[in-house]
Amino acid sequence: MIRNLLLLVCLCAWLPAAAHPYAVEQIENVQSADRTRFTSNPDGILSQAAVARIDSICYGLRRRGAAQVAVVAVDAIAGGDPFTFAYELFSKWGVGRREDSNGVGILLVREQREIRFVTGRGVEGVLPDALCKRIQTNYMLPAFREGDYDRGMVRGVEAVAAVLAGSELETGVPDAVPQEDDTPWWVIALIVGGCVAVPLVAVVRMLRCPRCKRWFALRSQGERIVLRAEGWRMVEQTLVCRRCGETIRRRRREADGSDIGGRGGGMWIGGRGLFGGGFGGGHAGGGFGGGGFGGGGAGSKW
Repeated sequence: MIRNLLLLVCLCAWLPAAAHPYAVEQIENVQSADRTRFTSNPDGILSQAAVARIDSICYGLRRRGAAQVAVVAVDAIAGGDPFTFAYELFSKWGVGRREDSNGVGILLVREQREIRFVTGRGVEGVLPDALCKRIQTNYMLPAFREGDYDRGMVRGVEAVAAVLAGSELETGVPDAVPQEDDTPWWVIALIVGGCVAVPLVAVVRMLRCPRCKRWFALRSQGERIVLRAEGWRMVEQTLVCRRCGETIRRRRREADGSDIGGRGGGMWIGGRGLFGGGFGGGHAGGGFGGGGFGGGGAGSKW
């Protein structure tokens, strides 16, 4: 009898610690109640210091108009597919501005050991899928493998913010040692052909309407500079589908020789210097801007 009671006590103690799979509607959108918050951390995977750091970075990006970023860290999700879950969750929240879909969603699922990014169409030119993957591989996975979710998540969000703000990332890959070239001619031909074909396919894909799926249907309606700093600028292009009338806004980062960004200090993200500082002011309710997501982003396991 006593043995059975002990087993029951142990079972009751274990149950609260078991991972609870969240449905999309069960995860709180903290931005709705407080415009300075961007991180949902219901299972306490991240420390308060890490959450504050991430919120500060994301707040700085939104304040500058570069992007809207939302971060979620949970133990388990219902359905089991992090991409579908992230797409539905961040679409439901409307991360990004409605007019240009400049949202980025970051989802950590500890039980599945997976990190997932989803990107809105407005930032895909600045933060393409390959770069999302590189950020995960170089900045996040090494820390996650050690169980250090704070360091991995903060470094990953910092890297995303640096790209969105116009900085270059360190790849962490050493330069290759020059060797004698004995590559067969047909390999060189394949490489040259690939260098021509890949950009061509990318251009053709960018001219396809995401709504009606028509090829070469998008027509440019003009461009405008939406963000400018020393040495670079972010340009927004507006395209309209001549078939269905869908309006698409895409952004790209390019060099700028006009020297407008100011002299001193690093890129401002969140207050002081590159990523430091606090929010200041009050904490009134907010909400994201009604943005949407396509199929952009990447996922990695550790």
